[in-house]
Amino acid sequence: MAGSAFGVSAVRAAGTPIAGSVIPSDPRRVVAVDSRISLEMALALELPLVGYSHSRARPWVPVPAEVPFLAAPPDPEQILALAPDLILCPNTAPQSEWWPLEKMQRIAPVLTSDHRSHWRDNIERLAVALDRSALLTPLLAEHAERIGAIHRRHAPAISASLVVAANYDPLKRRLSVRSGGTGYGFVMPAQVLTDLGGHAVRADELGPYGEVALESFGSVLRDVDGILLIDMGGGALPALAREPLWQRLPAVSAGRVEVVAGNCIFGSFYTARYLARAWEALFARLGS
Repeated sequence: MAGSAFGVSAVRAAGTPIAGSVIPSDPRRVVAVDSRISLEMALALELPLVGYSHSRARPWVPVPAEVPFLAAPPDPEQILALAPDLILCPNTAPQSEWWPLEKMQRIAPVLTSDHRSHWRDNIERLAVALDRSALLTPLLAEHAERIGAIHRRHAPAISASLVVAANYDPLKRRLSVRSGGTGYGFVMPAQVLTDLGGHAVRADELGPYGEVALESFGSVLRDVDGILLIDMGGGALPALAREPLWQRLPAVSAGRVEVVAGNCIFGSFYTARYLARAWEALFARLGS
């Protein structure tokens, strides 16, 4: 894909041609097209942001107040007016309106991310491309220590429990279970759980995108020991609480549900840190 192969080591040097453009070794005006993976990587690597798109930053992501939220879906003319010298954009759908990689490549050099990859792999590739691995190394060490500490404190519960992370759609009356391997790729709840050594409901037991219809709650989730319930707002949790089939689940009736606020399905370093705390809270419940 033109302009997106930032795994190529040559892009570390300024002036290196990438499909007719160059990747700056020290970018000064960076746009993050996606407020999740792109934005979090830019912040972790201390890139000078001039704007971001898709959706407003989550509360746990430390975006400076002076960095503007741009039009969503991203407006190429607005981004062009910002005169970026580097754009970060997922390679999810290069011709889509939400991740218009091909249009972005006409504005400035682009480095991409892949939502089917582990967040650590994405940010490591970006750090190498921009020669910022020295900034990333302590962050990865911090996260590894956090994961290790959680595992040491809750090893019996982690090894013995079957868990799920899920959010509820009150209109469709179904859960979306965030296991790895569904059509959404390697989502963040699954990534962090995998790092912890936990066990989730397999994707092949779910719908193509992890969906579980209301009438299937019992058959799919009856053996689940604990649930990390993602609250995306909109009255979803009160609606779910009114469903008898939800209340009958053993994990629910036993109080083994931990609620985590906000959309944490995709992200990078900051969402991984946020979810590590949430998973720890659930495993603390399971071990008590």
